[in-house]
Amino acid sequence: MTSRSAVLLMDLQTDFLAPEGAKMPVAANDAECIVATANQVFGGTLLDSALRVVVVNRFPRSARIANFFRRHAAVDGSTGAELDRRLQPKGVAKIIAKAAPSAFSNPELDALLKSAYVAHIYIFGVFAEGCVRSTALDALRRGYAVTVPVDAIGTNADWKRAFALWSMRRAGVALVPTLPGRAA
Repeated sequence: MTSRSAVLLMDLQTDFLAPEGAKMPVAANDAECIVATANQVFGGTLLDSALRVVVVNRFPRSARIANFFRRHAAVDGSTGAELDRRLQPKGVAKIIAKAAPSAFSNPELDALLKSAYVAHIYIFGVFAEGCVRSTALDALRRGYAVTVPVDAIGTNADWKRAFALWSMRRAGVALVPTLPGRAA
């Protein structure tokens, strides 16, 4: 069986991307680029043959202290935990929930990727220094080739982006300025 690629769309939720009312927003220009890129992936004009996996944070209500420090963002069952309303999620193979930074904290992800013979993963979304970086490094440790488009990751501070890029580059993640087929 030939190997294929997958795209992991990380934490594209209201509490991180919404132009108003987000509890832990990324920079507005980051959010716009992420939403535009995600809609190109969903619409099949970008990475059209890749397996599309949406990964979402769903933090349990019972984690009161952790939720306090996260400003109660993406609490399971809340409006903020829903996908941003600007997204048009068509053609998604699976939605995987997680409550830890790495998407691989949910064993369902690795099982899905292996069953689909995925060898190469594209990762984008939020937060660059958190879930994107953690998932990328975890994917490398599991033997996947990993590409992160730097124009489609979001954060709320330049120093956090710089740290994330340095850390991923140092580990061997391929950082590209834009995805193939996307205008710069």
